[in-house]
Amino acid sequence: MVNDDGSIVIEGDLSLLGRTDITSLPEGLSCDSLYLDPQRFDNVTHRDNCGNSSRTIFAAWVQGNFRIAAGCFWDTLDAFESAVDGSYSSDAAETYKQAARDCVAELTVKLNKAGE
Repeated sequence: MVNDDGSIVIEGDLSLLGRTDITSLPEGLSCDSLYLDPQRFDNVTHRDNCGNSSRTIFAAWVQGNFRIAAGCFWDTLDAFESAVDGSYSSDAAETYKQAARDCVAELTVKLNKAGE
């Protein structure tokens, strides 16, 4: 659904895996969880082999904030770090959180969001 303000609200999960012509996420995107091939999107950065499940995580800029996706998780970096702290031991948690921070740092440079 597209709201009057141009935001796009998906109630539930959004999968952009596989064949799609979409190469950029809209800034007003809202959904419960997001699945995509991160290397195909110009406003997403990612890290492979993260966490206990060796999953790909990615960062995107939507709704005026950086969001992290890891499996069904899709929320802010702070929320990601809290979730990781609750599920991982200290060393593993720090490694996982650092991968997300690295995604955000790379995306900050890529999108020139440092001054905002």
